[in-house]
Amino acid sequence: MPSKVFIKQEQAAEPVRPAAVSESDEEVRLVERARQGDTEAFGRLVDRYHRRVYGIVYRMCGADDAEDLTQDIFLKALAALRSFQFQGNASFRTWLYRIAVNASINELRRRKRRRAAEGPSLDAPVSTEDGEVERDLADEYDLAPAAEVERSEMQRTVRDVLARMRPQHRLVLTLIDLESMEYREAAALLKCPLGTLKSRVARARDAFAREYEKYQREQAQAAEGRREGKVRPTSKGKHR
Repeated sequence: MPSKVFIKQEQAAEPVRPAAVSESDEEVRLVERARQGDTEAFGRLVDRYHRRVYGIVYRMCGADDAEDLTQDIFLKALAALRSFQFQGNASFRTWLYRIAVNASINELRRRKRRRAAEGPSLDAPVSTEDGEVERDLADEYDLAPAAEVERSEMQRTVRDVLARMRPQHRLVLTLIDLESMEYREAAALLKCPLGTLKSRVARARDAFAREYEKYQREQAQAAEGRREGKVRPTSKGKHR
């Protein structure tokens, strides 16, 4: 089963811009102005990249803290902007995404430490032999911006399956398959050789396919259990 068919599906196409070079030049000017304290220029950079940064955080950490964490990422970027310089193929986008990835990984580590200290809660993931599985609670995240593009059943399944995967696998699938990032840019972001990244993506897609099959079996078993639960009380409740 080709795993990518279940992943590469949700992002709408980016608007076609007249010339990549002019966009790059514009970004350089915006970054330079932002470095000099121009808040309007930085605001335009936030507008340009907010959806992408939010998408990374949302898929890595879930919807509950995604907006707050996204805001923190842009604040960190603003504080560190004076030290940023365009060097070689390095771009502001790659630099910003690296901040988002590091913040997401740190958030996952923080949650793991907190769960270890506090013990399980009603909304904490359930540990199984196959990894962590999110509890089936009410979908309060439906009001989050990214949730508007994830309403179909398949998209919901993709999100649920990704949540069960190792963070390393979830990360590369998020960057390459969901955010449509070029391999070279993702490799620069993760600071790893291009061939290493391609191997990671291949392993992550295989892992996704296996998790998807497990997920489908579990969903079928759960549906069967619900059907049996509805039938049994009816038969017991009959009176002669």
